[in-house]
Amino acid sequence: MENVDQFTRVEFKNFKAFKAFAIDLRHFNILVGPNNAGKSTILAAFRILASGMRRARARKPTFVRGPLGAVRGYEVDLSSISVAEENIFYNYDDSESAHVVFKLSNRNTLTLYFPEQGVCYLLPETKSRPVTTPSGFRAQFNCQIGFVPILGPVEHHEQLYEEEAARLALFNYRAARNFRNIWYHRPEKFEDFREALRQTWPGMDILPPEVDTSHSKPRLHMYCPEQRVLRELFWAGFGFQVWCQMLTHLIQSRDVSMFLIDEPDIYLHSDLQRQLLGLLRNLGPDVLLATHSTEIISEAEADDILLVNKVRRSAKRIQDPSQLTEVFSALGSNMNPILTQLAKTRRAVFVEGKDFQILGKFARKLGEDGVGSRRDFAVVPVEGFNPERVRILKSGMETTLGAKILSAIVLDRDYRCEEECREIVTQCKKFCDYAVVHSCKEIENFLLVPTAIDRALSYRVGDKVRRTGVAAEFEPCTEGVLEEFSVLKKNYIQSQLIAERRRYGRESGTTLHESQLTESTLEAFERDWSNPSKKLNLIPGKDAIGFINRSAQASHGVSVTATAIVDAMKMEELPKNMRDLIGMLAEFSSAKPNT
Repeated sequence: MENVDQFTRVEFKNFKAFKAFAIDLRHFNILVGPNNAGKSTILAAFRILASGMRRARARKPTFVRGPLGAVRGYEVDLSSISVAEENIFYNYDDSESAHVVFKLSNRNTLTLYFPEQGVCYLLPETKSRPVTTPSGFRAQFNCQIGFVPILGPVEHHEQLYEEEAARLALFNYRAARNFRNIWYHRPEKFEDFREALRQTWPGMDILPPEVDTSHSKPRLHMYCPEQRVLRELFWAGFGFQVWCQMLTHLIQSRDVSMFLIDEPDIYLHSDLQRQLLGLLRNLGPDVLLATHSTEIISEAEADDILLVNKVRRSAKRIQDPSQLTEVFSALGSNMNPILTQLAKTRRAVFVEGKDFQILGKFARKLGEDGVGSRRDFAVVPVEGFNPERVRILKSGMETTLGAKILSAIVLDRDYRCEEECREIVTQCKKFCDYAVVHSCKEIENFLLVPTAIDRALSYRVGDKVRRTGVAAEFEPCTEGVLEEFSVLKKNYIQSQLIAERRRYGRESGTTLHESQLTESTLEAFERDWSNPSKKLNLIPGKDAIGFINRSAQASHGVSVTATAIVDAMKMEELPKNMRDLIGMLAEFSSAKPNT
């Protein structure tokens, strides 16, 4: 993707749901909140801006009315945009003008100015010479916007239209009616679209549009091979048609600055929602997504989520996963799709808490998208290390479904000794088909790859520089920070290992004295502690990531997430035990459910 200008902040005044409101933007922004909170207001402003920018990129500015008099700008035709013109002003009060100000990473701004009902002007403001030509606008405002329009079923008989009609169809409600025209006239990225479809909808394929001249007006057909049977797209299910359209707008928008998507959960079932999130992360542009979906919110990084409430002055970015309780409370929903997925797949993977979020990221990195999106199994979170709870849950689920299910259990090791871990796996396999206890303290330890963390931090620092214009340099530091953390935690880890070994000794009836257990535990600890990779398996992984982020915040004002770290890993850096675990889950996904 070419170097584009990024949107860093949007400020609203007297516009639709907002009397006064602001939102600060990052690369990934998921807007959540109850109905009528203002999410659609934010997206509507961007859609109006996109329309105005298309005009500005093609025409010279004229002198229009500004807040302080005549200025160079562009008139925006609101009637061509699916925005209710009579609802532009806050509380329908048009006695005061409305403004939406978009701030960019290059310090330029774009303002939508609404002086009265039905009138809108786009006013560009630059830090250098004013815009007087289309090429000047494109140079100063390299920040195109892409979005998913309203989707619907494709046309039964779609006529072949001129290329301009297909281009415009990308931006309005006619997209579904012109779907085949879009790919006929813009075929450059078709193979990318086709590959994404095959990856995300197993067993289905799609062929390029074909022209049918046997009618008075030429028509377009697109055929979808499924198990060697060709069917026209119109005869495929509505869900498949919508997914094709969703992918089309994603693929066609790879080179824009900002991509908008409004409530995709209206169209997509849960596993496609999770796949969509993965596709959006790798799309390229910044993303602004509004949703009510608990699936999407649960899958997202906490600090990607913005809680929108029009009674506040600004959107609130979630800083800690514990704050997600407020998000779900605001949505007024605690719907859980686990049983629905379980009934469909008859496979369940039991994990501690939100561990599958990290497992899913590693799965996608390794090309196991079906595992990453949980396509062939339900993920059942269990609070803490609790195999007995898993046994009871599995039994209850089978009773509810009236059928046996295939099951796998993945557990943190914590500070249990090797003998106990082997025993736990043996016991779990009495009621689960697959059982794994991590070789490290907890799942976050798989993220402790210093070189990858340094790359992720470097990217975040570079992104901050692009958005703020404040120069900064990043020097690799993670290895040193982890060593500092390890020194701080050494005594704690030793005491935990000793306590757990003694507990297991008592429970297993060992004949060894506690002093002997302590001595052998300390000897093993010192051997592992002297090995850098084994040391990283012993330290508390989650706390280590937090320590790294506090250090990075203090020095550079940035932090990294699990997604960023996994994305930054090179294939040879992926831990072998994680590779093996994802391979096991891939095997589990295709195993025949119990009868």
